[in-house]
Amino acid sequence: MKNKNTAKTSNKNKKGYSNYIIKTAVVFLLLAISFSVVFAFTGCNKNANSATEEAATAQSQQQDETTTITSSESKAPESVKDSTTASTTAAATETTAPPTETTEAIPADISKLIKSADAYYGSGEYGLAKSTYRKAVIAIDSSSLSEEMKKQLKNSFSTKYSKSKDIIETATMHFANAMQLQYEQRYDEAKKELEAALAIYPKYGEAVEAYNNLKAIMGLE
Repeated sequence: MKNKNTAKTSNKNKKGYSNYIIKTAVVFLLLAISFSVVFAFTGCNKNANSATEEAATAQSQQQDETTTITSSESKAPESVKDSTTASTTAAATETTAPPTETTEAIPADISKLIKSADAYYGSGEYGLAKSTYRKAVIAIDSSSLSEEMKKQLKNSFSTKYSKSKDIIETATMHFANAMQLQYEQRYDEAKKELEAALAIYPKYGEAVEAYNNLKAIMGLE
């Protein structure tokens, strides 16, 4: 009876040990499968990442090359444009360059006439100033000077010439009135006219002489 129980116990232990071995093998198998799956998944990810990085690097290099080519192509027309602009500017400068100014020599006789007329005008000799300015105008018009130079010379004394003529004209009018009044023996009125003539033209020779004669007639001397 004891032997039967012992045999049963032995069989039972053997069966338990076998089950333990089987379970352990199953566990190891599952772990191996899990590791294989994880390794495979990790390897795929690494390969995928590596492929992605390589693709990104290639794309970046391609973009850099494209940018470099585009930059070179865009700069080339600017250089040509700058060169063309410089050439155009240089040509415009040469075209619009002002002509060299030339100084005309004024004939000595004209310079002398103008200088003399100015001196007469400054000293109150308006009659001589008027006649000398007139000679200067004639000499200028008949000279070989350019029209621009002729205009400049005449403009240089036109104001003095005009004033000389106005003074002579007004003084002559007063002198003529005085002579008519003196002829009519209206001595006081004649005297006033002569004084008006001499007020604007003190060196009016004929008026000075007529005034002195009139005062003698009037007994003022």
